[in-house]
Amino acid sequence: MQDRERISILEELMSENLIRLDRLEVGQNDLKDGQKILARSANDINNVVRKNSTDIEILKTDVAYLKENMATKQMFASLLEAMVNGFDRIVKQFARMHDEMILLLQDVNVLKAR
Repeated sequence: MQDRERISILEELMSENLIRLDRLEVGQNDLKDGQKILARSANDINNVVRKNSTDIEILKTDVAYLKENMATKQMFASLLEAMVNGFDRIVKQFARMHDEMILLLQDVNVLKAR
């Protein structure tokens, strides 16, 4: 094999390796971006959980207050309505959390696929 042939083969190998390195760099940048998105999503979920915890504590206080002051059927009906409304809010919040978790899982799956 002549020196020119060897140099030509080496040039081709170097070119292929440089292309692969470029692809790897792009992939690493995409991964970093994905990790940032994932971290923001996790923070958003933490904020939703904190808000839900606060709402649950408020509901507990409201229920305790209504129990102490309940004397008539009308008051009982009001308590029941307040509880149902509170639980409806919590169900909606958990549904939103669920949707956010699905999006987060999709982000994780995209990152895993890379």
